[in-house]
Amino acid sequence: MNVASKTVGWLLAAALLGGSASAAEADKQLRVTGSVWAPYIDPSRPNNGLAADLVTTALRRAGYSLDSEIETWPRAYRGTAIGVYDVVASVWKTPAREADLVFSEPYLMNDIVLMSKRGRALPFEGLDDLVGFTIGVENEFAYGGGFDERADLRKVVSNSLIQNLLLLRQGKVDLVIGDRWSIYYELTNYLPDAVNAFEMLPNALVRRALHMGVSRQNPEAGKILADFNRELEAMNADGTYREILDLHTRGLAVVEPGR
Repeated sequence: MNVASKTVGWLLAAALLGGSASAAEADKQLRVTGSVWAPYIDPSRPNNGLAADLVTTALRRAGYSLDSEIETWPRAYRGTAIGVYDVVASVWKTPAREADLVFSEPYLMNDIVLMSKRGRALPFEGLDDLVGFTIGVENEFAYGGGFDERADLRKVVSNSLIQNLLLLRQGKVDLVIGDRWSIYYELTNYLPDAVNAFEMLPNALVRRALHMGVSRQNPEAGKILADFNRELEAMNADGTYREILDLHTRGLAVVEPGR
């Protein structure tokens, strides 16, 4: 559904209701999407996960009514780019994506880290230190920091982060790369008795800012972003942000960096 067809639908609805629904009210309706990425977007978590909770809370506080749908990442991104969805809840900013989306202020930071079996004490100051090791990666996951472009690194591709952590535990890969809180989540839920078998390399590969993205096809994109950024700041000030963060991170196993 493109922006034009949505506008026609809203106008027809207003006519059927005898004009009770104004165009301004229609503009406050948003279709929000995202792809499963625990604990950030996850239908099994309260309010669909940490990122979804922060984004939808801010938008609702700004007065928007929301229609949310979880998709695969390609469908979520492409759907927002062409205007089927108004908002993608969690997205990293890249120059290519700026052609399709406008981005909010960052509302979370993602540390992309490397995990090893405890006691290996592998050095890591930069990508050159990874040459010669086998590294478990997720299919079609863009890690950033120059990692994705390095053809000289030995990457073992799996469909999920937990598969890679199991390979690491079994000694079939030397390292696993992933988002820090995602790793904590997977270990807590699927390998709680093996948390102490792993350690984190001391330095993160890269720290990436997580944004809400709004479709450039939406003529109100600038206002939506301004409303979101304002409410996010208010949530930080009144403690709502911390409450949501604590709700989704409380009880997760924390793996300390090795020395």
